[in-house]
Amino acid sequence: MKEILIPLCAGLALFFVVVAFGQLMKISDSVTGLGITGHELFQALAYSVPPMLGILIPVSMLFATLFAVGRLAADSEIIAWCAGGGSPFALYRMPFLLGSLLMLLCMTATTLGEPWGVHGLRDLMSRSAQRALAEGTQPGRFTEWVSGVVFYAEESTDDGLKKIFFTDRRDKSRAITVSAKEGKVVQGADATEILFELKDGNIWIEDRLGAKQRMLSFGETVYRINVGNLVGNKARTIQAAQGKTIEQLRDVISDPEQKKRHALHTIILHRKFALPIATIIFALLAIPLGCRSEPGSRARSFLVSALIVGGYYYIGRAAELQARHGDFPVLLAAWLPNLIGLAALAVLSYRFKARAV
Repeated sequence: MKEILIPLCAGLALFFVVVAFGQLMKISDSVTGLGITGHELFQALAYSVPPMLGILIPVSMLFATLFAVGRLAADSEIIAWCAGGGSPFALYRMPFLLGSLLMLLCMTATTLGEPWGVHGLRDLMSRSAQRALAEGTQPGRFTEWVSGVVFYAEESTDDGLKKIFFTDRRDKSRAITVSAKEGKVVQGADATEILFELKDGNIWIEDRLGAKQRMLSFGETVYRINVGNLVGNKARTIQAAQGKTIEQLRDVISDPEQKKRHALHTIILHRKFALPIATIIFALLAIPLGCRSEPGSRARSFLVSALIVGGYYYIGRAAELQARHGDFPVLLAAWLPNLIGLAALAVLSYRFKARAV
């Protein structure tokens, strides 16, 4: 147990620091100008932890088990065990038990922690948006609301703002510049949405790739900026689905009026269980991968494991996209990476037994 726990804790800590640092930089960059405090920044990071655990726990379990088994193989302890009449499959017992415990932790993170994190992050962004509305519409001052969006109004009256100008350069393929004689900046029905209600102005759309520009004039228009989906690496629709509890996901799936959302919500529902189960699959896969003592076998085992992790998430993502377009069975899309993992485990375990006999 100790041989796995030490590299497991070290791996979890290392992966968490790397991922958390990247997430912290992304959050910090995304909320520029929303007046978010350092305390709130780390709150946002805390809300992002449960989705991280759903990924980090299976991966850490794979590499920790691989490291522990690799040490046993390098010291010829596995050869001695099998030569003494021990079953090679006895090596699977401890990783299976530890993987099962971590599976429960991972499942808690995906089923309970993830909705808590998504809603907590939305509430935090909502408070930041409200503060930005109060502080970011001061006349005569350029304000960067979020990364890439700069706002300016020359004067403020009881009827709203006058001589408004702002740019939106969040999209790398195009830049949008807007000017209006007057308007208001209000909070939308969605608490994380900021609405620019504009009158008598122009919109310039510049194709930053082809350097083309076109202008549109308007009498009245509404320009929307959502600050709730600027944090994290998921699309807003996926993030909203992940923020639902098991019961809420089932309600959407059983509602015939929301048929267009059935595929995504079915996949999200099953992934909340499929991903934790991958913890056990990854732990067991590490046994036949790590039980080699030939020169260079350890490096090859880690390389193969990295490819397995990449393949697991790539196959899952590709199957999800196909299922959402109706080109692939929805349930199979949710469980396909696990099924492939189980097939690989069966093949590798058979070969491991043949070598050990």
